Amino acid sequence: MALARYRYAMTDATQFNCPTCESQYRVVRVEAPPTHDNQLLCLSCGGPLRNREGHFALKYFRVSDGAHRRRNGRRPNLR
Repeated sequence: MALARYRYAMTDATQFNCPTCESQYRVVRVEAPPTHDNQLLCLSCGGPLRNREGHFALKYFRVSDGAHRRRNGRRPNLR
C-alpha cells in the first residue's frame, strides 16, 4: 500500500511572514503523499502560499493577521 510508507512525522515549526500583507504564520512540514494539492491562500489578504516542499506538505498556523501593517485598518474583502 502506497500510503503505508508515510509516517506523517512533523518537523519543527518555523516562522513565516506573508510576503503580501506581513501576516505571521508558524509553518510545519509534514511528510505526506501528494493528494489534494489545492492552492493555499493567506487568511488575511488571500495571497498565494506554497502548499508543498518536495514530499512534505506545508501546514500554516496564523499567529498574527498583520493588521498593524494595513494602511487603512480595514480587512480585505475575500471572495
